[in-house]
Amino acid sequence: MPSNKATAAAPIVTGVLLAGTAAREVVQTGLEIWTMLALTGGLSAVAVGLGVLTDLGGFDSDSDSDGCRDRTTIALAGLAPTSIAVGAGIVLA
Repeated sequence: MPSNKATAAAPIVTGVLLAGTAAREVVQTGLEIWTMLALTGGLSAVAVGLGVLTDLGGFDSDSDSDGCRDRTTIALAGLAPTSIAVGAGIVLA
């Protein structure tokens, strides 16, 4: 089983790269929906990575007392890859 540092590295690195690329595009071309989506995805990925790295509540794989996962974690975990995929496709195109 990989450590938290190894698990958190991928979303942090990917998020920083995507957010940096999107921020550069925002400065050069102005605000567009696609670059804002890429920026949001990058920042969400960084947030998920930092949550895993620091063991914040809701970012672990354990279930709560009701057997349901934290909805905030699920929302962030779903937003990050969706925004990264769409944003990266638009920025790289």
